[in-house]
Amino acid sequence: MAEPLKILIVDPQPESVAGLRRALNSFGTLEVVGDAGFGPVASTWAHTLEPAIVIVSVEEPLTRSLSTIQALMRGNPSWTVVGLVNQFDREVFRRTVLAGARDVLLRNSSASDLHDSLIQAHNADTLRVTTAAHDPTAPTGSIVAVFGVKGGVGKTTLATNLAVALAQESSASVALVDLDVPFGDVALMLDMHPEQDILDALADGVVDDLERLQKLLVRSQHGVHVLSAPLAPDDAGALDSRKVGQLLKRLAALHQFVLVDTPVGLTELTAAALDVSELALLVTTPEIAALRRTHACLRLLQGLEFSTSKLQLVLNRIESKTRVSSSEAIEALGHPVAWRVANDYAAMQSSAIGSPVVLQQPKSRLSKDIRLIARQLTGVPVASRASWLPWRRRTALMTAV
Repeated sequence: MAEPLKILIVDPQPESVAGLRRALNSFGTLEVVGDAGFGPVASTWAHTLEPAIVIVSVEEPLTRSLSTIQALMRGNPSWTVVGLVNQFDREVFRRTVLAGARDVLLRNSSASDLHDSLIQAHNADTLRVTTAAHDPTAPTGSIVAVFGVKGGVGKTTLATNLAVALAQESSASVALVDLDVPFGDVALMLDMHPEQDILDALADGVVDDLERLQKLLVRSQHGVHVLSAPLAPDDAGALDSRKVGQLLKRLAALHQFVLVDTPVGLTELTAAALDVSELALLVTTPEIAALRRTHACLRLLQGLEFSTSKLQLVLNRIESKTRVSSSEAIEALGHPVAWRVANDYAAMQSSAIGSPVVLQQPKSRLSKDIRLIARQLTGVPVASRASWLPWRRRTALMTAV
């Protein structure tokens, strides 16, 4: 008797997964071997389990489902992807097939119809599958390191709000890692009280166990999965910078974006995050001390041959009462500024009550500036073309996962 065809279900709803599992397993010719959420985690589990068929729930917002299908089909894989919809819609069907699905099935079809349609889709895909060049490397999400060489430049505020904005603007799966030891404030700014922290994630055997690792992250009410700094500041010295890079890469196999709030300065932990990052946001303000240190940092990174293609400068708190204009600050830095973020007391007010400013004060200039960065990182169309255009081709790589 032939071995049953292995099925992976990509659907964030446990009830839907359970129903499909019962229906498909009852025939003996199909076997549901796992389930996953949208984003890079789906590709990670597909490469791990090597199913014959991957069923992807196609639901609003469509971007999540379609980008997941595109990632699953990258590299001409050995599995067949089938979309699953609640009701037939010609445009949804067209976009799902264009994303790479072999067929699109109705969720409320009978178990036998689903079974037969899955078998037919797999058989129809045989020619492509037999010629597939299997890529053993699972696609990963994008690691974005946020760093600064002077305290008080708004690095943590930017990292936290950008993570929330990314999740809100695109429905992307976003992880936020607090490396700003010993006194990281990410959990405080999101009004969270985690019981486990980054040290638990770096414990023996956890990094290589994606399921255990994911359970250590705490999902905030804003849709961001948070891994906090050590809960006891005295434990910060136990962080091994050599393991941090590996941890971040594993998180990028689970989430579309991994935002990292780093310590002030170019510490070993900061360097570890920068090494594995897809994008490095250097935050400064139009203050003489901050500009001087940032300029020195840029020269140091240049001397170390740090990739300038992933280094982007963020000028925070523009138009603040420092008597240094934005143009003067840019001239002093001697480096292009990718984004300018407004000075706004709403940030301090929101931080004081543990609420991200992009949600608490969505119409503020600060919120709009941060959402603009998020939209450009995720490829969501924007009205204006800012100074990020020269490296748009690189950020486009992020939207494909």
